[in-house]
Amino acid sequence: MPMIPKGWFALCFALLVAACGGKHGGDSADASNPCGVFGAPCSTGDACCSGMCDSTGSCTVNGTMCAAAGSSCSANTDCCTTSCVGNVCQGKQCTADLGACSHDGECCGGSCQNNKCTPLNAACKTGGNACGGNAECCSSHCAANGTCSAASWCAQDSDSCAHDAECCGGICQKGSTGTLGLCTHPRPGSTNCSAGVDGTVCTDCGGCCSRLCEVYAPTGVKVCQPAEGCRVDGDLCRKDSDCCGAAGTGLPGDGHVNCLKQNANDPTGICRNPNACNPEGDVCHYQNYSTCGNSSARNDCCGGLGNSGVCKLDAVGVPRCYGLGGTCRMSGETCAFAGDCCNGLPCVPDAGGILHCGATACVAMGGMCTATADCCTGATCVFVAGQTYGTCGGGGTCAQDGQSCKQNGDCCNMDCNITGTNPPMPCNGATGCTCFTLLF
Repeated sequence: MPMIPKGWFALCFALLVAACGGKHGGDSADASNPCGVFGAPCSTGDACCSGMCDSTGSCTVNGTMCAAAGSSCSANTDCCTTSCVGNVCQGKQCTADLGACSHDGECCGGSCQNNKCTPLNAACKTGGNACGGNAECCSSHCAANGTCSAASWCAQDSDSCAHDAECCGGICQKGSTGTLGLCTHPRPGSTNCSAGVDGTVCTDCGGCCSRLCEVYAPTGVKVCQPAEGCRVDGDLCRKDSDCCGAAGTGLPGDGHVNCLKQNANDPTGICRNPNACNPEGDVCHYQNYSTCGNSSARNDCCGGLGNSGVCKLDAVGVPRCYGLGGTCRMSGETCAFAGDCCNGLPCVPDAGGILHCGATACVAMGGMCTATADCCTGATCVFVAGQTYGTCGGGGTCAQDGQSCKQNGDCCNMDCNITGTNPPMPCNGATGCTCFTLLF
């Protein structure tokens, strides 16, 4: 079925799809070969309307793509028009809040009550509604076509959703009427970062759990970026092993952190505050660094407290606790982030989600990743919202943030610097250099 990228390049891609026969990310939605909607069994993404098959063998959502008119759908949020009636994406844009309607699927808010579209959120406009500026939208992004649209690869808190997997916080709270709900995130407390999970709209690095706020290229909006490797204090997790400081790693701070959920049946929780010092890979206090300014995180890495030099910048400029004392981990050994690994190897999850230093210098297309920095040049780590790991996909000729380079011309952002230097030192052909965006 035709899938169109969400964001500023949607029109160009739509023209390309038409010229190439109208297929992308899966088979065409027709009676003889229908694609699988959310929850349908699958073995590969080709069987799914979204083009994405999750680790449980079920079709899941795709936060970076939307389905064209006439395609199969399970909810309004699957469709570029934000309108799904009779499991088919409609060609007409969804009816705005308070407009006349006869079916839930016609309404941007997914609820038609007494022949009028009921607003899903009275405080802001949910996806698909007409807008005159970013401030009107729950997503904080009013697209060029004048509708509230996704700002990130996942839906923001208080914006519309049909499934947990659409939300940056991994939780979609359904109402008593209609087909849609509102996104939210775990709030169990015990964290130094209460809101800035990966994918959340941000204005500065201090608002992000990863302490990395950068522009999301398809929309031009700044969002919190994933820190490579283990998930840091306050960021989303599904199990203890997702977090920096999980038990069994053999790294500084082993066992200091677990994944804390508000309710036992919640799909996601947060990596709680460390029980003692900050573990290997966690964010730490770093002053006047060129990517973001100052990090407000605690200054107590397990490998060395205070200004001991243990807090260092990683490949994309995130201040991380690095306490291995000048040693490094070989391929196959446990790690917290790529800074632990010898020879520039990535720190990536195995089939069980445990992080190990990789076997090759970068992750090829289709391999598991924690951030785009893990993937080979040009590829992007594509996340399903609410998941802690993604898959290397896409592709291009220039290196993205965190990927290796030797000169500015190698990088999409034109900034190739020796890894971890502050202020940044241009690479000029040296080894051990990475691309990262200078924000301040």
